[in-house]
Amino acid sequence: MFVHYYGGSPGDPEGWFSALGFAAPFLGLGTVALVGILRQRPALVLAAGVALMPMALVSIVLIPLLIPAIFLTVCSAAKQFRPGDLVLPGLLAFGLLVVFGVLVFHQDPVTWSTPEGGGYSGNIVTSTEATFASATTAAIVSAATLITGRSAQDG
Repeated sequence: MFVHYYGGSPGDPEGWFSALGFAAPFLGLGTVALVGILRQRPALVLAAGVALMPMALVSIVLIPLLIPAIFLTVCSAAKQFRPGDLVLPGLLAFGLLVVFGVLVFHQDPVTWSTPEGGGYSGNIVTSTEATFASATTAAIVSAATLITGRSAQDG
């Protein structure tokens, strides 16, 4: 989020809300994994780890996210799963992957000018996209929290 915000050119139309929208799928996957850990649902952790891998390969700046992705995947893959255990967590994680794909692959070219010069970008995160990403991520994280119910320790 900070790289997206501070790495922009002076005068570009993206602001803090666009940076938050770009970070939303990453924050969502981390939250889904945390819910899976706290509620003892390794299928959620596995789904979040697997979904994070392709997202981490989009930019060299994101490659360090492969470390937690591999850690989450390896640690949760050692668990035993029934055939249907991965369906809903997989759909939730795939939803966040789709949100990220919309942000990255939907082209929004823009040109701007400032007294010192100007710039061009072939793809920015618009306010509409940031709103979509934030709202969808919040809905997916809420769904992950609701479907897990209480933890196994709670009975």
